[in-house]
Formats: sequence, C-alpha cells, structure tokens
Amino acid sequence: MTAEQTIPVFDHHSPEFASAWPEIYRVLREHEPVARSPRHGGFWTVSRYDDVRRSLQEPETFASGRELEINGRTVGGATVPVTASRLGMMEMDPPISLAYRRLVTPYFSARAVREYAPRLRTIVDWALDRSIESGRMDVASDLGAMLPPLVIVDLLGLPLDRWSHYAKALHHGVSHQKGSARAILAIMAEMRVLVGEWRAAGAGPPGVCTALLEGEVDGAPIDDDLVAELVFMLLTGGVDTTSAEIGNIVEHLDFDPELRRHLEDDPSAIPGAVDELLRIHTPGTGAARTVVSPTSVGRQDLLPGDRVFVGLGSANRDPSVFPDPDRVDPGRPNGHQHVSFGLGVHRCVGAHLARAELVEVVEALLRRTPDFSVDRDGLVARSTIPLVNGWTAVPVRFTPGPRVLAGYDEALPVPSTGSA
Repeated sequence: MTAEQTIPVFDHHSPEFASAWPEIYRVLREHEPVARSPRHGGFWTVSRYDDVRRSLQEPETFASGRELEINGRTVGGATVPVTASRLGMMEMDPPISLAYRRLVTPYFSARAVREYAPRLRTIVDWALDRSIESGRMDVASDLGAMLPPLVIVDLLGLPLDRWSHYAKALHHGVSHQKGSARAILAIMAEMRVLVGEWRAAGAGPPGVCTALLEGEVDGAPIDDDLVAELVFMLLTGGVDTTSAEIGNIVEHLDFDPELRRHLEDDPSAIPGAVDELLRIHTPGTGAARTVVSPTSVGRQDLLPGDRVFVGLGSANRDPSVFPDPDRVDPGRPNGHQHVSFGLGVHRCVGAHLARAELVEVVEALLRRTPDFSVDRDGLVARSTIPLVNGWTAVPVRFTPGPRVLAGYDEALPVPSTGSA
C-alpha cells in the first residue's frame, strides 16, 4: 500500500465487506490493526489474533453488557449496532453471566453431545432422506436451514412441530429482512407463554429449560421473563451460524477435490477438517465489546465507552498464528485454536453441539452422496453479512440414493421427547 492510498472505511454491514471480507481484514491486519470507523455510531476494529484474543478474554476491560452507563451515556452490547433485544447472558458480564452459564453448560457439554449423537444422526439422515431420491437439493435451504433449528428445538424440548416457524423468523432476523424485528419479538413472546405454561405445570421439558425454571442465582429464582430470554438466546445461538457453515463447508469441499478425497479415504480426518473449515469460513465474522477502563491495543489508546468490533474472521487468518492461513490442513497442530466460537467467559456454550453437527453432516454427505457436485452458476452469496457469513443458495446434484430411515415421516424426524 503506497502512501497515497488510504484504507477504506470499515463497515461489516456493507456489500463490499460481504464480497471481500478476507482481503479487507488482511489489509487491516497489515496496515491498521486497530482501525477507527465512523459507521454505526463510531467504533474501533481489532483485527490481529493476539489483540482479538485479549479482547475476548479480558471482560474487566472489554465488557459485553448491553446497558452500560459510561460518561453520562448508555452504551454496550455484543453487536454493532445493538440488536432489537438483549441476547441473554451473551450481553451480560461476570459474575452474573457466569451464574447463568453454569446452569446451562452441563446440557451442552462434550459428554452430553456424545449421548445425543444417535438422535443427531437420525435427524441428519431424515434431512437427507427428504432429497436423496431426487438427486438434487439446495444445501442452504434443504439442509443448512433445516438441520440446526431442528436439533436445537429438539434439544431444548420446545414443540418440535414449531421448528420451521422458529427457523424462518430467526433466519430472517439474521439477514435483516423486512418485518424480521416483529417476527423475532413474536418468537420471544411465544417463549414467555411457554415458560408461563411450564411454571403453571410445575416443570418444563426435561433438561436445560427445567434447569433454568428451577435454578437460582444469588439465592433467588430466575423470573419468567429472564428464563424466556435465556431460552431464546439458546435457540437463536443454535441456528444461523451452524446453518451457514454447512453451506460454507459443502461449497469448499466441491472447490477443493484434494481435501475431499482425503476425507473420503480417511474419515478420521473429518473433525480436524471441520475445525479448519470453521477457521477459514468463520460463520460469525466478528463480535462487539465496550471498553470499560482505559487501555491500549497496539499503539492505540482506548477510553471507557469506546465500542470495539472484534474481528473473529480476521484473527482466524492471521498468518503469525496460522501459517499459510488460506489453506485447509486437517492436521494443522493448532487448528483447534481458531476463535470461531469465541473465547473466554462468552465462548459459545453450544460449541460442542455445533461441531458435532458439522462433523455428522460431512460424514453423511460423503457416505450417502459421494459424487455430489455444486452447481456453481447457481451459487448465491449473502449480499450482506453483518452477523452471519454464508450462502443464500448452494445447489448440488448427486446420484439418487435410497432413504435409510424406516417409517419415514415427512413432517418430523423423531418423536419429541425433550432434551437428551
């Protein structure tokens, strides 16, 4: 970059960012690793891995709280700009955020996900059964938009026949479609009604929802509105990023036949490849924090009240940490150190579940549709990716195959029995 050239104003809501975010982040890392943007009320962007890691792991300096009173104004939140409603403990700070987190993490632990695996496999096979005989599907809509909402609705014990209703509202919300804010508020209202019904009945579905209903924080029960908010947070957190990553992975495997052959020959490499694909195709390209005590990042001084956009997608391609960062290497020794799930006290509580879904999808596709091919002329990228990076359409063709589930039900994959 010459002295006469200037770095474009950073705006993660812009179409330019959606179409070229790896290059935009590269320029920032190399030339302005802590960059100021006047967009969306003004904020700083942090793009180097070590600075991103620090921003995520130092909540006493970089807070997530939504309504922070600093210098006479209210600032905060985990997005830039803030969303229409608070995202549960994602927009709280320790110690209160950790108290709520402790109630839900047992139901999303590695052990819990392993125990859920047979049911997860059935849901994946059900989703593929819907298209397998036709020899074609749109991975974005027929698999990505379907599987994660089904899984999280089932795991939470919410009404399984409402999964598509929830999914539609959440997908529209992430893409900021017209009317999406109303749809999201309507889903939250439904959650409050459900919680009220559970409270009246004396228990919710087995698992995490009942843990929240019966849980106490600081010696007091959690009120129904907050239970509903936390259930909604788990619902929304389990949908769009994983949905988008399914499309990202399928597109990449079609683009990279050498990697695909390697995974076909050695399925044990699939988990490592999934970590690498999460790193390369970061589904949520950034998160926001608010500076609450004077600090400096790089050579830039930051003051209380400053908003910071933490470039997850940039950190994941930082060559100082991941040499040859644009290459997917299933055996990369530190591939698991990507920050796609965040770090620290706000690391994604559903990380084990999301990773298991992606591994299961790759295994199932390579097993059941080994010759799938993406119609690249039909690929449609998201026009903007302020929250989630992915494709709107990923059409594929493959040799038709048989359904594998006995007693196949077009409407629902499994009986609704609540959380695993």
